[in-house]
Amino acid sequence: MILTVLALLGMQQGIADRLTGRVPPDVGAVVESLATRAVAHRGGGGLPLDPLIQKAIEGSAKGIPSERVIAAVRLVAMQLDTAAAALQATSLESDTVAIAAGEFAITAGLSGRNIAQLARSGAAPSDVIIGLRVAGTLAALGVPPAETVALVMATLQSGRSAAELLALPSRVQAEMARGTAPAQAAAGLARAAAAQIRRGPPPDHGPPAHPQPPPHP
Repeated sequence: MILTVLALLGMQQGIADRLTGRVPPDVGAVVESLATRAVAHRGGGGLPLDPLIQKAIEGSAKGIPSERVIAAVRLVAMQLDTAAAALQATSLESDTVAIAAGEFAITAGLSGRNIAQLARSGAAPSDVIIGLRVAGTLAALGVPPAETVALVMATLQSGRSAAELLALPSRVQAEMARGTAPAQAAAGLARAAAAQIRRGPPPDHGPPAHPQPPPHP
């Protein structure tokens, strides 16, 4: 108990140090309060605090009135909580990077249910985190949630590389540049990924044969 209290006090001091002189006192007080409640609610850890701090600093730097900055910070706290709840009972439950990725996707328009679907895709945790970030980017491009989840889920389950996951937004954008609607572009790529799942991984033919040495002159 004493260690938990000391950890919370240290966290509060760390937040205060980062916010002092950069945000109004009332904004800083709300950030500290939200962070303390969130961490205490989750057993002393497992929640990223940087999104709260960055939102407060960003809004204050732009000269936005304190009440609007506070409202924005409260919204981020709610989104972090939604993302954390969606990741419960998975290996990513206490992964602050995963929670932040989920919050980013929620900010872009996905729901906690969408986050839970992707988290339970069966892919490696590192790939799921990339998938959550890619899902948020796709949603920001205008791809509807259903098509976003279908595309990222199919890509995760097809076993494609992290580089291929990260390339999805640019591939959707390329289709959009040809006049294809975001939903249709994502659906087409999802069908291709699903076809890959049905075909299975490419056969392993083993290492390439060594070339024959050139004949002696």
